[in-house]
Amino acid sequence: MKRLLLASVLFSTTFAAASFAEAREWTIVGPRALGMGGAGVAVANDATASYWNPAAFGFFKDSTGGEYGSRNWSAVVDAGAGAQVHEDLGEQIDVLSNIDFGIFTGGSVGLAQVPEFIESVSELKTFADNPDRALTVSANSGVRTQFGRYGLAGYAFADISAKGDLDLDNIGPTADGTATFDITELTDPATYGCGGGCVTTGFFSGAERTQLQSYLTGLGWAAGDATDFINIVENGIAAQPLADQPTSSEAVAQVQNAATVLDAAAGVNGGTIDQNESKVLFRGVGVAEVPLTYGRKINDDFAVGGNVKYMRARVYNVSIDVAGKDFGDALNEATDTHSDSSNFGIDLGALYRFGDKLRVGVVARNVNSPSFEMTPLVPGGQDSIEEEVQVRAGVAYRPFGSLILAADIDLTENETSIADGAGTSRLVSAGVEGNLFNFLQLRAGIYKNLSNDDIGPVYTAGFGLNFWAVNLDLGAAMSSGTTTIDGNDIPKELRAELALSALF
Repeated sequence: MKRLLLASVLFSTTFAAASFAEAREWTIVGPRALGMGGAGVAVANDATASYWNPAAFGFFKDSTGGEYGSRNWSAVVDAGAGAQVHEDLGEQIDVLSNIDFGIFTGGSVGLAQVPEFIESVSELKTFADNPDRALTVSANSGVRTQFGRYGLAGYAFADISAKGDLDLDNIGPTADGTATFDITELTDPATYGCGGGCVTTGFFSGAERTQLQSYLTGLGWAAGDATDFINIVENGIAAQPLADQPTSSEAVAQVQNAATVLDAAAGVNGGTIDQNESKVLFRGVGVAEVPLTYGRKINDDFAVGGNVKYMRARVYNVSIDVAGKDFGDALNEATDTHSDSSNFGIDLGALYRFGDKLRVGVVARNVNSPSFEMTPLVPGGQDSIEEEVQVRAGVAYRPFGSLILAADIDLTENETSIADGAGTSRLVSAGVEGNLFNFLQLRAGIYKNLSNDDIGPVYTAGFGLNFWAVNLDLGAAMSSGTTTIDGNDIPKELRAELALSALF
């Protein structure tokens, strides 16, 4: 009875801690767990349990530990990588990287440059309208060993995210060399070299001109200013080769978009477009951990365990100008700017077995919330980041010897390296593993972020080959939705894991 009470207290305390905790997104480590949809808390039965649930160590090398008890020692070497694209960030970064603000020398916008000017400002607004656009690139690797109820490992996790950090102030043209602009200057044909005045070319239909006139005067523009601006856009389009001209409906949408932000910036903070400082904010962390693991059996069915670990972190926090720059080059530039610091962390786990048929577990990582130094974006800005507690629960059911069904769920609402919006994560995972002739293990699964639905479900698969005491495992994950980066269509989420293990 006392042991059952102890188990209840431990589980309830861990669940209660989850109600207010936030943390970095849970990393799916190892090809077996990835192949099973990210379910590993009640599944891991080798050295990888130091990450997934150190309580499993309490059953290792024990005659009453069931399938865990036969594990005397094990060693695993693994590595993985992945990427997530939230919303349509890929397409938007492609657009932003193709904008060259430098062509508007001194803020001067010639008549032939008007279409590019309008499109550039319009795209900045489109990008800024959705703060949930983000990209995360991640990687992990590890060497893990287990000797009876003890473990020693070294592993590393890294993820770096990108979000738009857009300048919607410095977006105007100028004809007088000043550093600011107003509506009068914006709508003056002379600003664009149309000194004799611009008259309509008939590019917009009568209905489209009425639509634009109504929209611009609705912003508070004088009717004459609105008419002049529409004519300026028509003449700028007429100066383009026919193949480069937008359709009239595309141009209407771009003018409305651009006019909205131009109106907000004019006469207040608005500088000229050649001064535009639109950037992409890169933020992330790479953590190397060296955990010492120990597990203890409370009774034949219940065990607890934990890690005490040294942690070395490299934190990235920098804004990079990506206009006219390949995204890969910008990412390389971002990773050259970082802060390094060290700390210690504590992980705890609990595992309960209902024989070898059913088991449930819970694990809490970084329960002491270790913090690390971060370079502030501006003087006096945030200069540290915390690895806050992560809590995850799992269940595994073996209906018969060669089949395992498993599921995990994050109990914490985890805040990722993305600052806000798309930056929350709470994963639910489910998967299955079938063992054929004790040689080939086939796996399939699915996981989904309950806190953010833009990526949707991610499907996983994997296999393992058992060469007596040596195993080779591969797992992969892919979302059904796609996006575009540097002109290439890719899934919104991709992930892969590979491991070589020795089990005795």
